[in-house]
Amino acid sequence: MMFESKLASAWIENEFLRLEYLTTTGPRIVGLYAREHECNLLAETPNIHWETPHGEYFLRGGHRLWTAPENPFYTCPEEGLSVIEENDSVTLKGWVDAACLEKEITIRLEDNRVHLSHRITWHGGYSIQIAPWSITQLRLGGIAILPLPRKDGLSPDRNIVLWPYSQLRDVRFELLDDRMLLYGRGMEQAFKAGNHNAHGWLAYSLGNALFVKRFAVQNGTYPDMECNVEAYLKDACIELETLGPLSTLKRNESVTHEETWEVHVGDYAFTTEGIENVFRQLT
Repeated sequence: MMFESKLASAWIENEFLRLEYLTTTGPRIVGLYAREHECNLLAETPNIHWETPHGEYFLRGGHRLWTAPENPFYTCPEEGLSVIEENDSVTLKGWVDAACLEKEITIRLEDNRVHLSHRITWHGGYSIQIAPWSITQLRLGGIAILPLPRKDGLSPDRNIVLWPYSQLRDVRFELLDDRMLLYGRGMEQAFKAGNHNAHGWLAYSLGNALFVKRFAVQNGTYPDMECNVEAYLKDACIELETLGPLSTLKRNESVTHEETWEVHVGDYAFTTEGIENVFRQLT
């Protein structure tokens, strides 16, 4: 089995949160710690890796920037990084990778919130169509909440997208009229679901912490049957994902995707009533 040695990291913090990021490879956020919460909210996956057309890729855990629709050609080893500190923000700027993509994440803390600006720049010699894809890996043991839109009238009002390996009878998946729930239990069988989310948030309740991802609902065409949110679950972590609309990029053109995390610490009971209270609070 191949293991990856400990990588250099740094952090920014305020009175509510501490956020740890890698300083020599990425861009990658590897730690999110809240006051009065006992552990890293982000998953740590140092032993997961696979071969790509460009070399060995290490998953590493935490938060990463991806491109959709998923294409193995655009998965490249993360070989270098520039860290730019400016005023109250930190920008993690990756080197141009073997697939001609340059990825960067700018981070800024504000009270119990993390503001993230993701940017992908294309350096290839032809045009491509991609969507920015923000993937946050969280520790197992909690419940993910993905709200579904509800409207009056006779027209369809919500979509539910499943991947080929997802089984409707999976005990970790619960479908209600106004939300999907994914229970963060590790199993060898993977499960993934997504939808077009008109609420602009999805959340994960873990112990006494509530993690919320907020994003702007934009007009445009989205990948994966019009998904702007997705959640993936297997044996090492649960992923909460948001996507921007598809963009056609020419050489040296960029696309951005904004996201805000909120971390609330309190009494978030692991019960049906507790999840109902969270849903009402966020909707």
